[in-house]
Amino acid sequence: MIASRTVTAIFVAILAIPVLGQAAIGFRTDGTGRYPDATPPLSWDLEKNVVWKIKLTQSNAIPVILGDKLFTCTDPCVLLCINKADGKILWQHESFFKEIEPTEKEKDLIDLESKQDKTISAQQSTLEKEMSALRKMLKDDATPKEEADAKIKPLQARIDELRSKRQALATLNRYKEPGKNAGGFHPTGGYSSATPVTDGKNIYVIYGNGLAAAYDLVGKRLWLKLIEHPTAAYGHGASPVLIKDKLLVHFSDLVALNTKDGSEVWRTKISPSHGTSMHTRIGEVDVVVHPSGKIVRVGDGVIVAKNLGSCGPNSPLIQEGKAFFMAGQARGFTLPTSLESPMKIEPLWKGKGVSLKGGSYWFPSPVLHDDLIYALNATANFTVVDAKTGQRVYEEKLEFGRGECYPSITLAGKYLFVSSDNGHTLILQPGREYKEIAHNTLEPFRSSLVFEGKRMYVRSTKNLWCIGE
Repeated sequence: MIASRTVTAIFVAILAIPVLGQAAIGFRTDGTGRYPDATPPLSWDLEKNVVWKIKLTQSNAIPVILGDKLFTCTDPCVLLCINKADGKILWQHESFFKEIEPTEKEKDLIDLESKQDKTISAQQSTLEKEMSALRKMLKDDATPKEEADAKIKPLQARIDELRSKRQALATLNRYKEPGKNAGGFHPTGGYSSATPVTDGKNIYVIYGNGLAAAYDLVGKRLWLKLIEHPTAAYGHGASPVLIKDKLLVHFSDLVALNTKDGSEVWRTKISPSHGTSMHTRIGEVDVVVHPSGKIVRVGDGVIVAKNLGSCGPNSPLIQEGKAFFMAGQARGFTLPTSLESPMKIEPLWKGKGVSLKGGSYWFPSPVLHDDLIYALNATANFTVVDAKTGQRVYEEKLEFGRGECYPSITLAGKYLFVSSDNGHTLILQPGREYKEIAHNTLEPFRSSLVFEGKRMYVRSTKNLWCIGE
């Protein structure tokens, strides 16, 4: 278990970091995956151009850079602050589910529901034993399937009813830590796939067991809250979104938390996604665009538009007053200039958008550069779409070898960086024709690349790497 420790010697240095006000730094840094001023090396491997690396347990969280510090996560529920210059861990803290304390009223409910659960569980166990014996008897007697199903069905219905009763014990279930078979966990993502977010003063983090926490920059935890159990299949992936005094998290419902104390401000019923919602403004109003194609007003959680499109497990692309959804097909919209009703959201292209080659999942989030959208699916089908016309410019099956494409596409300087989870990264020349500049290999990673100046940061499944010349 990683021990908690705080290095107080960094306090003076942290005070020197400029406060960034409301400009949040988190998922893909500013959400676009673009680093136009970066000049990273174009060649690296396990030894070449390695400035430093530190060994860490699994996480898919994207590193977050703030001044001379870097924040990232490790499993199970650990936030780390790292010295960007040399990779030394300055402080690290783990959040434990057992730290969540029920109120006195909740404790009384837990006691009552525990007794109810014990009774129902015993009934369920008895019926399941009957079911097992019945199935064996029907199999031994070679009972026809239709006749067997007719005998099994009533018993199964009674078992399902008891399971539903146990699931309805809301307070008891809330304070049970989700197991590794629950919605918030999957071996590919672990508990710490969500990227932290900072406003330059505090750092906010969430984990796949439903916890959310806030820290100041010297490592003091400001609050820890249990929001709810995650319900998305294959583990929790969506990162928190910080907008002024609200932290938006999405485990089951889309929930806004007060950044001061973690209290719930509003809650909106939207099915969870592995993709992260993107913040933008319509007129003077803050909104988020959800991966399901809904637009939600940040002030009160009201859904002001829906059915724009879907980007599956990746995130919407929001730039220059436009919204793009890339997963199976490309769809683009011009966002309105105000929230006046009825709100008109015009499609950029006629029809339902252009189809993208390849099925499978679309884990990587796309990049928009010079009116071209670069998209990638899990099986390495790379597609370029003209953002103005919606026309497909070209498609290319990328040669990564075995593996799946999880990391989002990034633009650093004048090049595109496209990666697979087997550690391969292709460096491509943006434009209307496919042009490969370099092909580099590191170790397996699913987190997206982050760039600053002449450095590139890679959060692999085993290490955090700093690559630079």
